[in-house]
Amino acid sequence: MAAMAAMVLVIVSLGAGVAAPTSADSLAPPHLELLRSEPMADSTIVESPTEIRLFFSEAPVMRGTSVRLADAAEELVPTGEATADESDPRQVYIELAEEGIIPGDYTVHWRVIAQDGHSQRGDFNFRLQPE
Repeated sequence: MAAMAAMVLVIVSLGAGVAAPTSADSLAPPHLELLRSEPMADSTIVESPTEIRLFFSEAPVMRGTSVRLADAAEELVPTGEATADESDPRQVYIELAEEGIIPGDYTVHWRVIAQDGHSQRGDFNFRLQPE
């Protein structure tokens, strides 16, 4: 009987070590995330920006990366192509036309490809309302 109890104890002890995969999951690299933007999401700004800049947790693959600006009617606003900042490729930006944008509500739509091949997308809003 004591031998059987010892065997059960060994099996239970071995089984406890099997629950470790959750710690292995924590070793997986995090997915690319949008950390912040300029203009900030859901902000009201008083001057037309010259660019829209997105700050990611890692440098995205630029082929397949897009950033688009749409007005309140969901019409696309003419901008430059999405470009990675040369000094920090985790920053991606689009330049706006020299004359800027008119007052109103805007949505930034973005799509990026992470180094591991996963795609991420999202959007955020901001408002231009001069004083």
